[in-house]
Amino acid sequence: MIESKATILLRIARRDLVAASFLHEPHVSEASWGLLIHQVLEKSLKAWLVTLGVPFPSTDDLRILIDLLYQNDVDVRELNQFIVFNQFAAQCHHASDPDPLHLNRRFWEMRAEELVNHLSTVP
Repeated sequence: MIESKATILLRIARRDLVAASFLHEPHVSEASWGLLIHQVLEKSLKAWLVTLGVPFPSTDDLRILIDLLYQNDVDVRELNQFIVFNQFAAQCHHASDPDPLHLNRRFWEMRAEELVNHLSTVP
């Protein structure tokens, strides 16, 4: 059976979510954890766009992906909160020690998991 691109993206998102769940120790950089969560969100949003048949640019900017969903009649009010994770993608690629945001890791992982689970049920 050939897997759809959306299924593959969601499988990668789940893999990254599992990896992020091991990064709760205070001595583990928030930036490392945040970059993984960013990847979960990026892959999930791209999977959603794939299921809608919406082309998207090669980007890691969550705002652009969320805007594309909005333009295609998706209610993005809950998704906008994830834009904070753009900071991890930008800073981790360009800064050796980004400023921490002191995010509640378990809370954000649960939110990311809810998104992945929701998208896994979308035909």
